[in-house]
Amino acid sequence: MRFFIVLLLTVALAASAVLGESTPQRPLSSKLKDDTIVIDRNVFNTADTPFRPHNGTKPFTNWVGLTLDYSYIQPVFNLIMSTESIANGTLRTRGEAHITVITPPEFDRVLRPAGVTINELDDLATAGPQRNRLQKAKFGMECLGRVQVVTKPKNVFQQALQIILKEYEDLVEYRWDVFNLFVQKGGNPALFDPENFSPHITLGYRHRDIFEGDGVFKRKNACIRNIVVE
Repeated sequence: MRFFIVLLLTVALAASAVLGESTPQRPLSSKLKDDTIVIDRNVFNTADTPFRPHNGTKPFTNWVGLTLDYSYIQPVFNLIMSTESIANGTLRTRGEAHITVITPPEFDRVLRPAGVTINELDDLATAGPQRNRLQKAKFGMECLGRVQVVTKPKNVFQQALQIILKEYEDLVEYRWDVFNLFVQKGGNPALFDPENFSPHITLGYRHRDIFEGDGVFKRKNACIRNIVVE
């Protein structure tokens, strides 16, 4: 009798383990609550995501960014696409998420002419006593932002949505280290301001992404919805 009971318990435990392994995980999602977008707080675990270098031989292919796990950002994109008052039409997405910390124009027009290399910038982001410092950088989320502009000469209506950031001192500190390297190499300090910086996470855009060069500013002025992290 005792053997029979033990056998039943063993079978039950084995079945439970198999069912547990085969049960799919609940897909990540975001929601809109009282006009506030709710995002999974694990989005901040960027230290678990590998740093991704961005370097190339063509213009606008060299830049530095903090890589995010897109599985926490995609639900936000899906949410805004299902909310007409936010998306205001169909948007494109790159299918990945990052925070640009050194922009392509900053590198091409300012840093590279002074002799700063993209490898040096990557080393500042990953090597030294603060190994993987950029992926460990702390930041907060201010709001959901939307910028719109009509670009010339074809009068094309452009739109982009992004998460506007706040409390990003670690990112500014990295930019100050880039500034110091730039000045050490003889760069004109008036050409690079470490604090002239509008970090954000691009969610989607209508035709192409738009930037300050197009006349838009992705800061608190662009907020259209609050964001909370849970």
